[in-house]
Amino acid sequence: MEPRKRMEYLAGELLRHQHLYYVLARPEVSDAEYDRLLDELLQLEMRFPQYASANSPSRRVGSDLDNSFPERPHAVPVLSLDKLYQPQEAAQWLRKTAAACGNEPGFTVEEKIDGASIVLYYDRGELQYALTRGNGLVGNDVSANVRTIGQVPLRIAETSSLAVRGEIYITRGDFAAFNAGLPEKYANPRNLAAGSLRNLKSALAARVPLNFFAYEGFFPAGREGRPGESSGRDHLEILHRLAGLGFRVHPRPGFFCDSEARRERALQLFPEATVAPLSAVEDHLRRLGEARASVPYDIDGLVIKLVEMDMRQELGFTTHHPRWAMAYKFDSPQARSELLDVQVQVGRNGRVTPVAVLKPVQLSGSTVTRATLHNQDYIDMLELGIGDQVGISKRGDVIPAVEEVLDKSVASPSVYRLPENCPFCATRLVKEGAHHFCRNEECPERRRRALSYFCAREQMDIETLGEKTIAFLFARGWVRTVPDIYSFDVERLHGEEGFKERKIARIRASVEASRKQPFARVLAALGFEGVAAAVVAALIAHGFDDIDKIIAAAARNDWQAFAAVEGIGEATARQLVGHFSAPANLETIARLRAAGLQFRAEGAAPERVDDSLVGQVWVITGSFARFNPRSLAADEIRKRGGRVAESVTARTTHLLAGASAGSKLAKAEKLGVAVVSEDEFLSLLRKNQTK
Repeated sequence: MEPRKRMEYLAGELLRHQHLYYVLARPEVSDAEYDRLLDELLQLEMRFPQYASANSPSRRVGSDLDNSFPERPHAVPVLSLDKLYQPQEAAQWLRKTAAACGNEPGFTVEEKIDGASIVLYYDRGELQYALTRGNGLVGNDVSANVRTIGQVPLRIAETSSLAVRGEIYITRGDFAAFNAGLPEKYANPRNLAAGSLRNLKSALAARVPLNFFAYEGFFPAGREGRPGESSGRDHLEILHRLAGLGFRVHPRPGFFCDSEARRERALQLFPEATVAPLSAVEDHLRRLGEARASVPYDIDGLVIKLVEMDMRQELGFTTHHPRWAMAYKFDSPQARSELLDVQVQVGRNGRVTPVAVLKPVQLSGSTVTRATLHNQDYIDMLELGIGDQVGISKRGDVIPAVEEVLDKSVASPSVYRLPENCPFCATRLVKEGAHHFCRNEECPERRRRALSYFCAREQMDIETLGEKTIAFLFARGWVRTVPDIYSFDVERLHGEEGFKERKIARIRASVEASRKQPFARVLAALGFEGVAAAVVAALIAHGFDDIDKIIAAAARNDWQAFAAVEGIGEATARQLVGHFSAPANLETIARLRAAGLQFRAEGAAPERVDDSLVGQVWVITGSFARFNPRSLAADEIRKRGGRVAESVTARTTHLLAGASAGSKLAKAEKLGVAVVSEDEFLSLLRKNQTK
């Protein structure tokens, strides 16, 4: 392709990917692939400047503007960062920048959290508004959603104008728990965080476990100035000042400077900081890169910043990035392999996933033979075909993925296509969104997968019924549905190859033990779409602690009762009605109940007494004279329509505080939560009973 057309193509692709990443929170390519496209465009623009467009994506920051929210101009610079990928390159940049500054400058090394960038604007101690990064000049006002984040201070002890730039993110643990209850799964924590900021209802954003870290503060230089120029002498002092105002900042930054006195000063501000001369930064970058898996949230690199504010002013900015900061990006290890075949998997709910079968290759200490291909759209984007030479990486250093086609196969240059029919039942596949589905509920592969899911460690934990044993029992026709696990005569395994007496006894014992699994596990293990562990926990906490209550609500088509449960939206609520009114599912539940499985939560609350506490969220702490154990108080709250939570958050309405209430009481008082004593609680119960 001639240079001008290639440049136009690259510009169009980059703009499309910017929109997918920043606005829709649905990236189609990895960061490494995006950067590769951008680097190619930059090189072509340098070689052929006459063809470079004034609106080239290389000349502006990616935009996350969304016309669903009002736009506001930024009062502080919100630019992107230039990037480096090798520790030695980052160390070289640091030395070059230090030489340009002179006078022993200092640099911080901070985590580059993979979340959603936000700028908070304060005036007279109050949060005025919060803006997304936007295009660097203008951002979307998402104040209502940001105010639901407990780690964002709404009031601060600072009367002058202040702008705080930071990152909104979700920990990997919170993401896994929250995403499990969603019918439409988010690809990663970053997408969920960015998508939550664009909820049109802040009540929905409040349900997402969002966190906030501040990494830049802009105090006015003058007493009445706007927040565009910091009055702090250096970046560390500003971070320390922000921490004093109640903002979460990283407690363990790296600080590198050849001045011993300044390193000692850094430790006074941040006792847990890593301090060292400039020559140690390269080893520090390598150590943090190797240890990033231990961090509870995703970081896609590190940010190196010059700390002296006056020197930052002198170095200034390009149109795209500041000259005083650099992003050191973690580059996922890659390997080269050959695509030998594509296998099609069908999940228990019918979703079709293509999996690459690869020529064995060593990557990050293990042999990789298979990698995910996501869906047909991803294959089309790669233009991937059998026999192609491909680049493999481990996303998040765990999941192998095909990142790019390095060389097309000469013998078979076509792009792979998914089959039109399910390879297991011949039912025609249906495309819904980005994925294909087999909608035949009798599909043998879907049934086998459902059995394996039910027996898995995270579900009913029947350890003796692994994938191979389930496949054997299924092929023989002995176990075809979940209830068959409990009606199958284990003695039939005698004489079968691989099944000795000891193994048969272990199968018998583990199946018997699973009958005692709690209701929450049983309900989640059924594998109904959208009814994951988080949804089950929410249902039980709300009072749906008995299968009959759930079936009764579904029989009334009362999806609103399910939608009233915190964390369950209308789509999931309607799914629940469908699942628990379907005759086949009701038959499965009836057979499992007859087999002795638990379909009522232990200590399930009795029927509702009244609705006097509907809409209230209570936290119980301390010890009580009348409510020992504290679950007795929780039962009283649930009987009146209230909800009981474990920790105090911005959504908590009441704290029932007994003796030795501790930190939960202090947090409740700080958040303005109503604190209720045991005597007051008893009076409240009697008052409502009299009514």
